[in-house]
Amino acid sequence: MITKTQIASVIRNKVGQLEVSFNIDQNQPVDLYWTDEANANSVHKTLVSKNIKSPFTFDDPLQGKKRIYLILTIAGKDNFIFAERTLPITGLNNFRDFGGYLGASGKRVKWGQLYRSNHLYGLKPDAEQYIKALGIKTIIDYRSINEIKTSPNTFVGEKHTFHLDASAQTAELAAQFAADPSDEDRALVESVIRDIPKELVNGEGKQVLEQYRNFVVSDKSKNAYRQMLNVVLDANNSPSIQHCRGGKDRTGYGVLLIQVMLGVSEDDIIYDYMLTHDNRLERNKIKMAAYRKITDNEDVLGYLLSLIDTRESFVIEILNTMKKVAGTPSNYIKQELGFTDEHFKLMQSIYLE
Repeated sequence: MITKTQIASVIRNKVGQLEVSFNIDQNQPVDLYWTDEANANSVHKTLVSKNIKSPFTFDDPLQGKKRIYLILTIAGKDNFIFAERTLPITGLNNFRDFGGYLGASGKRVKWGQLYRSNHLYGLKPDAEQYIKALGIKTIIDYRSINEIKTSPNTFVGEKHTFHLDASAQTAELAAQFAADPSDEDRALVESVIRDIPKELVNGEGKQVLEQYRNFVVSDKSKNAYRQMLNVVLDANNSPSIQHCRGGKDRTGYGVLLIQVMLGVSEDDIIYDYMLTHDNRLERNKIKMAAYRKITDNEDVLGYLLSLIDTRESFVIEILNTMKKVAGTPSNYIKQELGFTDEHFKLMQSIYLE
């Protein structure tokens, strides 16, 4: 899918081929190259095909074993770089690059600098090598001490790891529900029936919406995300990965803050958040099938789904809460987190091109 602000996109189909789509005047000749460098003007590039038409499909020359970037040369002079957003890493269903979006002053977010993911626990050797080749310097881990103790990250070559617990209790509960099937599933279902107020046990997602509002208003959350932005504002910490357990709630909010500072539109922020829905769809189906073996209570099942689901209403609740607090999301970051116009300009100078 190409959003309104995208020129080109690429997805990997079920047989490992890359499918390229682009919005370019069909009367202009378009040539396609690949490279392993996040540089539109790389001299280390290989021609895939000349004068292509959208959509165009070809075999991945790196066979998904290493990150690939694509370059469109338009009318023989203008180069446009793009890449897969969700990376084909074994065991990780939500490892993404949030580069490529249109930001402030008509510039775009750089590829290969800002990654988001589910947790990096128990990575297989091929996944470990794939991520190490990305040159990650910094990991920002939003999980609680208990989560980290239970599922420590695999080392992927990073120089620094920042543990920033935003105290997102519902996100942590959702992370537990999204864990591998085990005997714990029954205990968790029983806990919902026993411990959660009955008025919340349904599919409306009221508890998740409250959690998302707390991201914006709670002091502990503000402190954690203030630290995150300071980490990202240091160019020496890039490329970085930020993650929680599933890469949805805590990570989604952290990514949103960066995107606001970079001038990414609300439409693209929502679009990027909702990619998690597609990435976790099969996983969530498996989890719900497991829960249905334990209970047939539709209210309980609806509640469980609300915890692991990704909904537009959730991210819109964040944006609306920011607006209620400070007028706009940008003003919120300045007023409540203490950043200035100069910090915004610095963020943009590091991550836009």
